[in-house]
Amino acid sequence: MNLPNPFIVEGHLNLEQSQLTHLPQQVTVKGNLNLAYSKIIQLPLQLQVGGYINLAHSDIEYLNNGLRVAGDLSLMGTKLTELPPYLHVGGNLYLAQTAITELPKHLVVEGNIYLGGAPVKVIPEEVYIGGNIYR
Repeated sequence: MNLPNPFIVEGHLNLEQSQLTHLPQQVTVKGNLNLAYSKIIQLPLQLQVGGYINLAHSDIEYLNNGLRVAGDLSLMGTKLTELPPYLHVGGNLYLAQTAITELPKHLVVEGNIYLGGAPVKVIPEEVYIGGNIYR
């Protein structure tokens, strides 16, 4: 299945369990983007999401530098080992069941961070967390 470029969704986009590995280069989702359990390996460089992004248990390999998420960002159960610098999460950040050991410089999380057993050992001074960190 090929999606148009640019790809604009006025509401929510649910691609849970999708076999797509890539999205078009320019994607705008005015609601939530659900890619849980999908084969997606990377996000578009030009991505705007008005709500949350759910990548739980997906095949995502890395996130783009400077990724901005208006709502929550769920990375639970992914194989990610690091987060990009300048990541901005407007809600909560879910890292349970990941291998992330260090939070990136200039990370902004306006809500809570849920580690859920993720082996994070380094939190740089340049990190802003509006809520709490839960192990």
